[in-house]
Amino acid sequence: MTEHDFAAWEREAALDREAALDRAVADDHEVADELRVLLQLAAPHLPAPADRMERVLARAFLARRRRRRAALAAGLAVGLTAAVLAAAPALAPGPTGTVLGPAASGPALGAIPPAGSPAGAPAGSPEASASASPGPGSGDRNGPVPTASPSVGADGGVTDDPAGDGTGPIRPTRFTLLDGVIIDVPNTWFDLTLVATPERAESVGYISPQQLTLEQACPIRNGVQQSVCLAAGGLIDNSVIVSVRVVRDEKLATDAASRSVLLRDSEIDKDCATDGGTRQLRAQQVVIPNGRAEIVELSACLRRPTQETMSTLYGLTSSVRLFGSAADSPIFSAG
Repeated sequence: MTEHDFAAWEREAALDREAALDRAVADDHEVADELRVLLQLAAPHLPAPADRMERVLARAFLARRRRRRAALAAGLAVGLTAAVLAAAPALAPGPTGTVLGPAASGPALGAIPPAGSPAGAPAGSPEASASASPGPGSGDRNGPVPTASPSVGADGGVTDDPAGDGTGPIRPTRFTLLDGVIIDVPNTWFDLTLVATPERAESVGYISPQQLTLEQACPIRNGVQQSVCLAAGGLIDNSVIVSVRVVRDEKLATDAASRSVLLRDSEIDKDCATDGGTRQLRAQQVVIPNGRAEIVELSACLRRPTQETMSTLYGLTSSVRLFGSAADSPIFSAG
């Protein structure tokens, strides 16, 4: 083989190698294209479920509830131990309408209301906080309608949607006669506290987006006149009225702290039916003032609520606590 023939053979071999490489690359591209098409056919794009937002909200509420329940469980153990070791007179609950001392555990459980808050009211005597008007038992049979207009606490009070739930601005509100319980009330809602009397054994708080009125302006239905009612005569669609009570029972408080569900459906009672309610929910939150576990029970009567109203109600019921700055709820006596 001459040198010229060897060079020609070498060029031919190089061309063959390049052609084989080009075919391999082309085969690779063809395989990649086929794989891409196969993946697109095998993994269809599914639309988001219709209740996706409700599921997100539910997960957020459950996560918040778990965190709060963990704090409550730790505080409850400390509070119950203190209740056994401390002297009985120090543990005995005060009379209805008395603000108890600080909680025995962390910030999620209790605090002393600020100095100057009313510590109670004599039975049957009207008493009001700085923002409250006198009670309706002073002779005017029409009775003043308690506006309970949004007030601002010492630290500014109104907060713009702190939980990120889209429920709007809230104002921390202290129900002084209910052991100083604080609840985050939507800033456009109304609230008041009805003081205990000899005929009414306990003080009760009320919260509603509708204006509240007292006994003299309430209609008499079935021979009974309610102590607090809605100025509109009943619930309008997508509205709610919430009553707030304190139950001083350590065994019930222990049971309530172990529940995983915050709001539970219950039978519509007589008062809720009278107000035109179509659904009734109850929530029980545990607080530990003065080392003794108690239940803050909220009963919500609703009329055709929307998801937004339900979210607002969840935020309101999960905000129950004793620590923090807050505006005092107006206090009235209808006795």
